[in-house]
Amino acid sequence: MLIAQVVDQLVYEQGVQAVTIREVASRVGYSTTVVSHYFSSKLEMLVFTHQLARRKAEALIDDAIRDDRPLVETLEHLLPLTEERWRDWHTWFAFWGMTPAEPDVTREWEEGINNAHLLFERLIGSAQASGHFPSNIDGAFAATQLQIFVNGIASLVAQERSAWPADRQKAMLRTLLQSSFALN
Repeated sequence: MLIAQVVDQLVYEQGVQAVTIREVASRVGYSTTVVSHYFSSKLEMLVFTHQLARRKAEALIDDAIRDDRPLVETLEHLLPLTEERWRDWHTWFAFWGMTPAEPDVTREWEEGINNAHLLFERLIGSAQASGHFPSNIDGAFAATQLQIFVNGIASLVAQERSAWPADRQKAMLRTLLQSSFALN
């Protein structure tokens, strides 16, 4: 976990290019030998860090489904409204910008996309079962739309963070949900 936090911090401060085994080892206070024992490359550290950020979002959705939280509230928690959520998005965007020629990158992208879509489908199904989402809307199609809404808002925040404070992000999400699904 500590290594992932350091990798996340390096990516946030200086970009993916700043991540090296030597720099990570220096920041965590370990030798490069110790870090290399767990991660053989920069890519492995980046994949691991991306997986942890992704798993946090997946756990948020799983918890929302289990606790029968309102759909809109759950989606809002996925947006980069807080510093922690912004850092996760920053990590994802950095990882998404990596070369698809690396099999580990492609695998992680595919797993992330598939898991996210399945979770969004489950979220829709849960909202439909509790009467918080129209039952006549195809769950798979709605899941794709929700991913587009959340990812799209986050990408606008990434481009101009100061122009997209939390209230504006929430308002945009609610407008998109209202116009597409008649949700408040």
